[in-house]
Amino acid sequence: MSGFTRRTLIAGGAAALACPSLLWARDKTETRSYGADVLDIFRAHAPRGAVIYIHGGAWRAGSRKAVDAKPAWINAMNLDFVSIDYPMLPKTPVTGQIRAVRQAIDWCFAHVAKPDRTIVMGHSAGAHLAAMATLTGWEPRPAGVIVNDSGAVDLITLARVNEGHLPFGTASAFKDRAQWGALSPAYNLAKTLPPILAIWSGARGHGLAMSNFVTVARSRGANVSLFDGSAYRHAEVNRTLGTGKIPDLERAVTGFVTKALRR
Repeated sequence: MSGFTRRTLIAGGAAALACPSLLWARDKTETRSYGADVLDIFRAHAPRGAVIYIHGGAWRAGSRKAVDAKPAWINAMNLDFVSIDYPMLPKTPVTGQIRAVRQAIDWCFAHVAKPDRTIVMGHSAGAHLAAMATLTGWEPRPAGVIVNDSGAVDLITLARVNEGHLPFGTASAFKDRAQWGALSPAYNLAKTLPPILAIWSGARGHGLAMSNFVTVARSRGANVSLFDGSAYRHAEVNRTLGTGKIPDLERAVTGFVTKALRR
């Protein structure tokens, strides 16, 4: 039992018993292929829809396994939780990642929940990919999209805040300045959009980039909800979901999901 102790096992078992949905989520994980990559499905007991989660990691790192408390939290809403892997830089450019994410979303529409019963949620790089794969003309559209704290929704504004340069992790993914507009969701939004929840943290430039993204989306007639998380860190607005540590954020997400799936 390398890496584990009797105390660890007892503590883990106690946590699962205290939260039955956590035990259920862990026991019912399914791994499926959607093409060249895979995704994990955490099944709810009686699902009424699904949330697809796209992890961050600066377009070159991260894993579908980094879900923290989100599966059990989403399952408790009677929704399946799907976490996807996608190909990384430098082997696959951002444009290829967008196509892969969309392929995963379409697979979920066919095999997990219909588009009008599905929410797509991404954080950081995953939020950028989620926005590009759902809000720039791809059909069918999901019931709602949660864009959780990505300055890359508007690369031009993000660079302006940072003295004309993109932050390190983002800069390595978007080296061609001429492509910044084409790869920014804010400048490529479709004429008709699903409901959007925009979340930002205190990361430099994220609030301004997200605000411009929201302004453009609303000009297209989109129903956009906001959560100003500028008091929190970039990772914090993602990793705490489902833990109860930021109740206002969790209420914003829960309220958005409930309303979007009620249509």
